Amino acid sequence: MLNPAVHFVSVLREARSVVVAGGTMQPVSEFKDQLFHAAGISPARVMEFACGHVVPGSQLLPMAVARGPSGQTLDLTYQNRDKPATLDELGRVLVNLCAVVPGGLVCFFPSYEYEARVYQHWEKTSVLDKIQAKKRVFREPRRSGLADQVLADYAECIKRCSSWPGSLTGALLLCVVGGKMSEGINFSDDLGRCVVMVGLPYPNIQSPELKEKMSYLNANFPRDPAGRQAGQVHYENLCMKAVNQSIGRAIRHREDYAAILLLDQRYLKVNVSSKLPTWISQHLKRAEKFATLMQAVPKFFSSHKGKS
Repeated sequence: MLNPAVHFVSVLREARSVVVAGGTMQPVSEFKDQLFHAAGISPARVMEFACGHVVPGSQLLPMAVARGPSGQTLDLTYQNRDKPATLDELGRVLVNLCAVVPGGLVCFFPSYEYEARVYQHWEKTSVLDKIQAKKRVFREPRRSGLADQVLADYAECIKRCSSWPGSLTGALLLCVVGGKMSEGINFSDDLGRCVVMVGLPYPNIQSPELKEKMSYLNANFPRDPAGRQAGQVHYENLCMKAVNQSIGRAIRHREDYAAILLLDQRYLKVNVSSKLPTWISQHLKRAEKFATLMQAVPKFFSSHKGKS
């Protein structure tokens, strides 16, 4: 909606107190600006509270990864993400991870189109064969009606690998941000020992609805303290909310543990990492070199070996 405050103001007038609650609300600045401040509620009356996570930091390994195994910068901006060198480096990253991550590895791509492009490139090279030597590969289907069967097959493969020791160490599931598997699906325990986010999933800025929303915000809301227009802040927040929704799929109960790997040099920037949930950002490690990642991941899983 262009102006949700129009409909929310009656709630604010009639209720003594209003609680807006959710599991993936960060960044929360827009909730306050567009729901409360735009409806005439002063900033002093709005209180913000964020809980910690039931899972201690020792059961979580979030890392922002700037470079791949060959030393190439992981620049997954729209201008660079389709380059063969970028696709090759992404492949090398996944091959290395499949060799050290037990159970299930869930990899999120910004769109179905990009996932298909990466998969086709890996098919033409030896990357897919190298991955399949360690983990069976599953792909999220475009048709939502087929997703449950893919998920069931993925889970069964992981279960069999854990009970039948062999060359396979689990499975790799290629998913899409905003798809069925980025919301409402629990990749708990061995279903998601590692979640990989490929790039930053910015929405299509040419979308008529998004252009209209950004224009409205620019015309009716002030710039933020950094001087960015309200429409630009909204655009960035849509991206980070999608990231937060996806990476939260892995940690589902207090005994759970998982690595969360953010593949793109932009995740090392404070203006991006600060929009991650606090329970992730406060433990975020910055891997300027790929060797840092490959030292940390095996050590993390070794420390949890034998746990359910």
